[in-house]
Amino acid sequence: MCATLNVYSVGEIAVVDTENHRIQIFNENGSFKSKFGSKGCKVDQFNYPLGVAITPNNQLAVTDSVNACVKVFSTDGQLVQLCGGEFDFPYGIAVSIDGFFIVTDIFKHSVIILDPEGCPHHSFGEFGSGVKQLDHPYFVAVDQSKQIIVTDSGNSSIKLFHFDGKLLRMFSQNDFKLINETFLNIQGLCLDADGNTIVICNSTIYILIKSGRLWEILSTQDGVYSPKSLSYSPSGYLVVTQYDSGKRHEVTVFRYKMEDFRSLNSAQFYAISI
Repeated sequence: MCATLNVYSVGEIAVVDTENHRIQIFNENGSFKSKFGSKGCKVDQFNYPLGVAITPNNQLAVTDSVNACVKVFSTDGQLVQLCGGEFDFPYGIAVSIDGFFIVTDIFKHSVIILDPEGCPHHSFGEFGSGVKQLDHPYFVAVDQSKQIIVTDSGNSSIKLFHFDGKLLRMFSQNDFKLINETFLNIQGLCLDADGNTIVICNSTIYILIKSGRLWEILSTQDGVYSPKSLSYSPSGYLVVTQYDSGKRHEVTVFRYKMEDFRSLNSAQFYAISI
């Protein structure tokens, strides 16, 4: 099972191969480059890794879920940093422009922020259905202004937070305007180079416009069948992990033209305190 992925600035794709307890590296043409990791509890091993993010110096930060830590590796698989002690079950991860680690913990139902040295900085969130609470926040992204975007899966919503944890916006089913969808399964999300939020909901990929509506950009007609996570490539692609019932586990690369959607979000999010 491919859980998540991310794209290097050099155009290489780092894929979390969860059930094989490893990271695999491909180029954007799909050619295999390298892999590292094995199952275990040693510092250079994984036990169901789930998320990966690229640091400002082009290293790989990985959430090692069962070992309850974040591990940072060089691109050739050498461990360079280990961050633990704060997590129960880390899942999603993003890294800010200045090197802070933003990690979702789906057992604590919270977002945990570590400083660039891996030390605890602050956290926010608790279990619940309130606007400031979270229920299994799987995926996370952070923009250039260090605003944090979280998929609040159990509450079928997307929430935007200030870096210090103050809730700025919440978008839910009424905002999404998905008329024919009664059940919402919100999966991965990422940001494009314009700062637009791209998110998976059910079996479709959408762009989140500033009103909260989800605008379809890729669907089953485009070859999307069971998307789980995605990442934007500076080369102008969306890279998506897909798998269904153990039959197909694959990474799919789609062309993505930001200019086609630029008019939807001519301005960034306007923060409204709640």
